[in-house]
Amino acid sequence: MANVRLGLIGCGLLAERGYGPAIERARGVELTAVADRVRERCVAVASGAPAFATAADLIAAAGVDALVLATPVAAHLADARLAAEAGLPALIEKPPAPTLRDAELLVALDPMPSVGFNRRFEPELRRLRDMTRGLDAVDIELTLQRRRRSWPSHESSDPVALDLGPHLVDLALWLTGTEPAQVHGHSSDAELTIEIELAEARGRARISCALGRRYRERVAVRGRHGSAAFSRGGIRSALSARRESPLVTSLALQLEAFGAAVRGDDRDPDLATAVDGARVMRVLQCVTS
Repeated sequence: MANVRLGLIGCGLLAERGYGPAIERARGVELTAVADRVRERCVAVASGAPAFATAADLIAAAGVDALVLATPVAAHLADARLAAEAGLPALIEKPPAPTLRDAELLVALDPMPSVGFNRRFEPELRRLRDMTRGLDAVDIELTLQRRRRSWPSHESSDPVALDLGPHLVDLALWLTGTEPAQVHGHSSDAELTIEIELAEARGRARISCALGRRYRERVAVRGRHGSAAFSRGGIRSALSARRESPLVTSLALQLEAFGAAVRGDDRDPDLATAVDGARVMRVLQCVTS
């Protein structure tokens, strides 16, 4: 079966370090067009692919089967609407939208877009999910932090609640397969703390995010009959000679799932939808409004 032809909208650092290498690795998809208002960014991501200034221009050229939207969050809804009007499936990088209202508007689009919660495709986190869902009640601690200069934005930097928070909120709910019952927390431009009481007496999740600190990710799950953790980063990671972003593996697996969905194969249940994105934004609104 032919590869799904992807158009990549937005050629910033996430495209250069993440989606570009991930598309090369992913099976069943190929990058056939890119769009960014700065042509040099297009060349840096895919020097041999047709380059366009806008999503509308790329769509009009009719050379793709689906879109990956890696633009600044303020452009997500408008670009997703263009994709839906053209009948093109879209994968939107997190956060799905800058506000809950816009995230809910994404849900109404046809075809409904997918959302890039790529941590769901980390092999270690999938194993952790399988263990977590077998526990009666859990206590989950999720931490994500990074230095500001590690991913400097070409446009404008998002506050921590939009930059890092969506991944951990989604993980907390995905790991347990449970809805939030109560949400408490605090948010500033640099730090985010959230405590989620999980429905059905499933326990609680405590989230901590920060910008301006050494890169670190950690997810720890504790229950009456077991415990396990996933971690990445810290001093050892900073001293390593890693050349490839650790995101590439999970992004590639996510793109394979997205490509399969575009072809009409069975949809991977871990491929997030706009419904999942709106749920995450609903939690974040509780601590940012």
